[in-house]
Amino acid sequence: MKSNDANETGTLDESVSYRRGFSFDFEDDGHNISVRCSSMTGKERVFLDGKLMAEKRSFRRKSSMGFMQGDNRYEVEFNVVNLLNGETHCTLIKNDVHVKTIKKALLKKNQLTGKNVWFKLPLYFAIGVASGIYLPKYFLLIFGG
Repeated sequence: MKSNDANETGTLDESVSYRRGFSFDFEDDGHNISVRCSSMTGKERVFLDGKLMAEKRSFRRKSSMGFMQGDNRYEVEFNVVNLLNGETHCTLIKNDVHVKTIKKALLKKNQLTGKNVWFKLPLYFAIGVASGIYLPKYFLLIFGG
């Protein structure tokens, strides 16, 4: 695969949230290619000028999807580089030639890095345990059982 490093985005956009998910927008030959993915549901979708071209669900650190536009074969690759800060790289490839890579990460307040990692992980674990124990009992009380 050939690469055009002059088109690669070197900065990291730290504006992504769990709720909104990741969105990457590319421009190629007058076409708008929008890529949307959710870190919660694993759903990945690729739109060409607003039309859904590819869709799948993946919870892997690396995945890819392809689609055709006329005689051109496009491929979109996802690579989760860092799970703690959610850093994800999205690469657009056209006819086996690298077009552009966009790098994004979670908002600083949502990242599991630095001092807050040792506070957030046990807190999330405790919430999960409590939910697993008490939610079923609560539902049985409400719905009778």
